[in-house]
Amino acid sequence: MYTDEIVIIDKKIDELINDKTIYTFDNLKQKVEMILDGKQIFMIEEVLDSKVVDFYLTKVISKRNEIQKKYEKSKIDNSSEAKYVLIETICQKCEFENQEELIKKIEELEKKTNFELKQLCESNF
Repeated sequence: MYTDEIVIIDKKIDELINDKTIYTFDNLKQKVEMILDGKQIFMIEEVLDSKVVDFYLTKVISKRNEIQKKYEKSKIDNSSEAKYVLIETICQKCEFENQEELIKKIEELEKKTNFELKQLCESNF
């Protein structure tokens, strides 16, 4: 039945999307063609329909790019540079009577995670 074939294809496409290996465009296209090859549902006159290959290839590339962007964003979000930008933002919202208070606040904030600092930035304390 065709629905069984589509479920199997979708599973293999998801595996390709989540594969950590870096592929060239041509390698990805070959992988998608191998997944779809021989599936009667996508054949036109015994040849794999190129529109179906393009559809699945676009899906794979889009999802892989989305995953890569999330990874890059999380790397930036967890950097020490981001942490100090957040600390600076929080300190700018506060009023300090002397430098000692500012230093204590910075030391206190340095112990927090970036996630906690973001929450502090978004709140009004």
